[in-house]
Amino acid sequence: MNIKSVTSKYLDHEQWVAVLSWVVLSSFCLYLLGQREQTPFFSSHWIISAVLFLVFIVCFTKATREQPYKNEPWLRVSLMVVQLVAIYSLYYVVPYSFVAILMTIYVAQLPYYTSIQNSVLLSIPLSVPLWLIYQFGWGDSYAWISAILFWAFNLFSIVTMGTRLRETEALEREQAINRELRATQMLLEEASKQNERTRIARNIHDLIGHHLTALSINLQVASRKANDDLKPTLEKSQSITKLLLSDVREAVSDLRDSAVLDIENALQSLSYHSADKRVEVVCQKNLGIQSIDIADAVLRISQEAVTNFLKHSNGDRQSISLSRQGDKLCLFIEDNGSTQHFKGGSGLTGMQERADEIGADLSVQTKGRGFSIQLTLEGDV
Repeated sequence: MNIKSVTSKYLDHEQWVAVLSWVVLSSFCLYLLGQREQTPFFSSHWIISAVLFLVFIVCFTKATREQPYKNEPWLRVSLMVVQLVAIYSLYYVVPYSFVAILMTIYVAQLPYYTSIQNSVLLSIPLSVPLWLIYQFGWGDSYAWISAILFWAFNLFSIVTMGTRLRETEALEREQAINRELRATQMLLEEASKQNERTRIARNIHDLIGHHLTALSINLQVASRKANDDLKPTLEKSQSITKLLLSDVREAVSDLRDSAVLDIENALQSLSYHSADKRVEVVCQKNLGIQSIDIADAVLRISQEAVTNFLKHSNGDRQSISLSRQGDKLCLFIEDNGSTQHFKGGSGLTGMQERADEIGADLSVQTKGRGFSIQLTLEGDV
């Protein structure tokens, strides 16, 4: 494993830009501090400044990582508070107002926690300490100009990051809709195949079957009226007709039995893989599902579970398993997310309604580490 692969695992492009800005800023500040007689290199003042810079960047990288924490969102909020304390502390120990570049990096994170409007409003009081500390603490009579200019930079940072966040959310919604559409399309194709098989079986039974039955009856009547020379031939023809009728009935039965829905492809389309989340689907072969209502309910419940996992869970893995256990059809969905702050919503209500429509039992388990849903349906499917 090389350095590039290690760093790319923990830092994305935006984080790289922020880290690079931090490196340039902290290097200049610490160098200029070391040149001052009051704060030479490795003096207590210089070391405190270096530690504050390090505290900020460590908290920033931890607060902006993609992998979820167990105690979301409180840990990230705590890291945001520590970043803010580090910035204001640097205002007190570093006499250069351009250290407020860190505030520009800081406010870019706000749209992840609140709306753009609230982020813009928060940026105003967050910029005031820059003016107060450098105006009255460091005696910079132009500190108010620096505060206004950096506030303008902060607005640009907030709007840019907020726009990017909205685009990302729109892309995720589009991907979710595409997954659901693909799954629905596959289920409709299977339903169409099932209907076609049923139609063919019905036509064979109604047309060929009835004609063969009529032919067998006519041959039986003709055999009784025919002379002795023709009777063997007519009886043999009747026997062949009965055999053919039996074959037709068997073929019709096979067609009806084969008119099952292959739900595996539809479920597999719900699989999802990204840097921080994974959805895996395991579906047993030859489940024998013939009811489109049951297949649709299984698919919709699975779709809702995947959507909830991607939007709300802090776990990184979800598994979907569909199998037969005796005369029961079992759908089991579980993830490794925390359930400490779990609250049921309209999604679970919709799952329960779909389960009730097909006469299935739906159970939800939130104890321990992870969240699980089990759908059980007994009898003919």
